[in-house]
Amino acid sequence: MKKSSNIDNLKLSDKYSIVRANKKEFAVYDSVYGDRTNNRFAVKHWDLRLAVSLDNPFAKEESFYWIKACEKRVGGVIIEPNLVSRLFFIPPFENKFEIIKLLKKELIKLSDTNKDINAFQIPLEQSQYFERLGFWPSKSRRWMMRPTETFKINWNNNLLIKIPEKSYDIEIAKLFSESFKGDIDSNYIDESKRKECSYKDYIGEINDYFKYTEGILLEASTLIFDKEEKRLIGACLVSSFEEWPLIHTIGVHPSYRGKHLASMMLKKALTVLNKKYPVVRLFVTIGNGAESVYYELGFIPGVEFKKLYIPAIKN
Repeated sequence: MKKSSNIDNLKLSDKYSIVRANKKEFAVYDSVYGDRTNNRFAVKHWDLRLAVSLDNPFAKEESFYWIKACEKRVGGVIIEPNLVSRLFFIPPFENKFEIIKLLKKELIKLSDTNKDINAFQIPLEQSQYFERLGFWPSKSRRWMMRPTETFKINWNNNLLIKIPEKSYDIEIAKLFSESFKGDIDSNYIDESKRKECSYKDYIGEINDYFKYTEGILLEASTLIFDKEEKRLIGACLVSSFEEWPLIHTIGVHPSYRGKHLASMMLKKALTVLNKKYPVVRLFVTIGNGAESVYYELGFIPGVEFKKLYIPAIKN
């Protein structure tokens, strides 16, 4: 089989097959059965919810498929070389392990095994089956959400508070690299070998942030400088996702932790955004020490889901 998911149907076994789906119809089923309300709570309206289902950041092709038992539709999946995502099942179907086992077999055939094979957006109840089949667990993540609110914020006189500008991109990238180094949110060039990215690997994402962010979202964002040391020690970038504000990235230099800087930056964001928005969201990796800060500020968690992967075979 060619390493492409450009197929209309594929027999998985004598009983099961996958058949190419109309993407708009797939989005409806995915929104109902796959992407639980608690995971994407606060999507404003149905049309946007469907657009979110179709805008999968991981898939490169329009690789939407129905899973069928004989002629009956029992689920759906995005599958293409080195990737499986958006797997859902339609009640009352329960034979999930057998389906995942068959999908893994075909995924291996489709994929370049010299690269990681990724399973994205996997709900907790499915992750046990992937792990049983040899997928390695990576990060578990979930949404958190809170109403905006006005706070009185008193910054220390030794701090200089600024609104982010693109001219600070290298300083922000270095701060995030130092802030996340060695913790659960470290970014890796090679995840299986835990080889961390340098600050240069953060610059592209930061430049994209400035490209698409303006107005009240920038006003709600914060850079904190130590006046005496003349260095950037904290940053909170606020962006927009699904028409609601999102805490895009927040980081505090390790030597300045314990001074409530993250809480103050979040309170500033909640205060500024209160002028226009009723809620704000963030996306947290479970096990991140900052999660306790979010709880203390009244953020409520959504449903947990995982990324898993089969490590690349190194020649």
